[in-house]
Amino acid sequence: MKKIFVVLGILGLSSCGYFQGDYTLGKRNTLTDFFYTYNINYYMEGAFEETETETIAITDYKAGSARHAVPGGIVVSSKIYQKLTHSDEFVRPTSKGAMVSATVPVEFSDEKVYKAIGEVEINGKVLRLLEPNRIGDILLIDERGNVYPRVGRIYNDRLALLDSSFILEPTGTKFLNETMSTSSKEEVVSGFEIRYMGMKDYQMEFEYSAVSPNNGMPIEASKTFMFPMYDKEVEIEGVKLEILNIDESGIEYKILDI
Repeated sequence: MKKIFVVLGILGLSSCGYFQGDYTLGKRNTLTDFFYTYNINYYMEGAFEETETETIAITDYKAGSARHAVPGGIVVSSKIYQKLTHSDEFVRPTSKGAMVSATVPVEFSDEKVYKAIGEVEINGKVLRLLEPNRIGDILLIDERGNVYPRVGRIYNDRLALLDSSFILEPTGTKFLNETMSTSSKEEVVSGFEIRYMGMKDYQMEFEYSAVSPNNGMPIEASKTFMFPMYDKEVEIEGVKLEILNIDESGIEYKILDI
């Protein structure tokens, strides 16, 4: 009877601990892993992402100088390009290693970067949670990149710390912040170009195309201009050209005004 009372007493204490939310009993590789749970402050998607816009102006003309354009070639070009660069913050370990325990080690590689998904406060210290590995184990690091000596898992959107002992190998390994950037291709946001398309029925044909911004979505428009082949000056949407020579191979011209 005394043994029964002792067992019941132990169970009663365990129940009190569970109802207080301090810990519960779970399993990872053994049935003796106890873990404490903590509220997770999840980071919003893209919380550390920054976007920079680079504007590039490219012109292909010089007023007053003689130039030559073949049929289909550019006579005048002036365009503004934009390129978006997205930067996001990750962490990278200073060496390849693992958190080693009597069960499955939690490995990491210095050839990879890892995303922080949120943070928790444990004993007054804020720790970042790194993205879970393939079996759900989570490493925690402090603000200096030092690895916390416990491993966690997420249960019911809370962090559960395994009670197993882990040793960091190699010792002194840190996870340091690293910014990675990706750039989009250059997109034309505004500008124009004029192309000489050749001679048709004793007329010079030019094609004018323009790109203009429209609520963030550039729109394109094009026009065709025809001039008698004997004209010495032509004007295309405000661009004035002096025609110096014209034959089957193309035209020679000067830009008078733009």
